[in-house]
Amino acid sequence: MDIQMVAFDVAGTTVQDGGLVLRAFKKAFSQIAPEQWLTKESEWTQYAVDTMGQSKIEVFTAILGDASLAQKATEAFEEAYLDIVLQEGIDEIPGAGDLLVALRDAGVPTALTTGFSRATLNAILRSLDWGESIEETVTPGEVGAGRPSPKMLQRVAAALEVTDPKACVVVGDTQSDMQAGVAFGAGRVVGVLSGTHNMDQLLAAGATDVVNSIADLQDLLFI
Repeated sequence: MDIQMVAFDVAGTTVQDGGLVLRAFKKAFSQIAPEQWLTKESEWTQYAVDTMGQSKIEVFTAILGDASLAQKATEAFEEAYLDIVLQEGIDEIPGAGDLLVALRDAGVPTALTTGFSRATLNAILRSLDWGESIEETVTPGEVGAGRPSPKMLQRVAAALEVTDPKACVVVGDTQSDMQAGVAFGAGRVVGVLSGTHNMDQLLAAGATDVVNSIADLQDLLFI
């Protein structure tokens, strides 16, 4: 396979999550809708897990049913996540940096897509020593839709002058990552088990391959 682009998700795929996203979700809910949170914690937490990987404002809108309240919740989530990153730091999934270097050295363009805002993504990237290994990044707000829409993949593909989606590899840890890859028309949609969803969920969402972590991709892609 002549690879024209490998596009990676962030939290749970290239960056260790360790429950940080859910911690930020819970803090946002408790701040913005404290009375509802007392009775809806289990239900809302499960929805956040089920929709992990999707645009955060879309998730909050679906749960809260109010666009203005969802915007406030999204801002509270981003602030909470940033605080955690700044106070506790963040680490890559073991092998992520090595794979990015291998892809760069092989002349394979790489991109990051995420459900985070630009401010949060930039904070994560500043915490990691990936240098110039990533060529393109995109967030939901920059294309008007998050996963499972393929719009973020389409944006980075256009920037990298990809001519054939079937020559692309999409990598993620959630069902929405897989669904976006399928909708984009990627030749390989690879699920990793280092994040949120399990093998059955990833395969059901369209994964062509499932591996334990990003560290296994180098052999899979013959880089």
